[in-house]
Amino acid sequence: MVKQAANTYLTCRLPGQQTWTRLYKIGGMTEPRTLLKRDESYAIHLLIHIAGNPGISTADLAERLQLPPAFTAKVVRRLVNAKMIRSQMGRGGGLSILIDLDETSMLDVIEAVSGPLVLDTCQTKPVCATQQLSGFCALKMGWFAGTEGIRQVLAGLKLGAMAQQPPAVGGATPS
Repeated sequence: MVKQAANTYLTCRLPGQQTWTRLYKIGGMTEPRTLLKRDESYAIHLLIHIAGNPGISTADLAERLQLPPAFTAKVVRRLVNAKMIRSQMGRGGGLSILIDLDETSMLDVIEAVSGPLVLDTCQTKPVCATQQLSGFCALKMGWFAGTEGIRQVLAGLKLGAMAQQPPAVGGATPS
């Protein structure tokens, strides 16, 4: 029996703006694989939300974004250690942004949370296993090219632009 490729539609809708839909055929898989780790994605969402809600507590942040509280606290600690946010206990405390979102890219956040971004660990080795066996590796240049392309895209995506609310349509407020 041959498995049919699953069709997955990814849609992005913003009030008053164009809707983007992409169809991905995923052979035998039911869910698309994300490029980002969960903590990297959460960190980006947390920074944008904290910027719009200074003083918010970690517990309230987790609840509003429907994220697991313990994992949210772990990501908050990483952002504090990276000096991207401040966490202050007590009355008048909460979380606040220490960075300029207009100058901070998705790549900056990803690397602050997880370290340098590469597509494959063979890029980090002077000689990979394939090179050891055959004397050369044609894949390595592909990994470097892919890594550079992804890094350029992520470096160009500034959080400040993503934190802006879209314009209201017909008096409605964005949700």
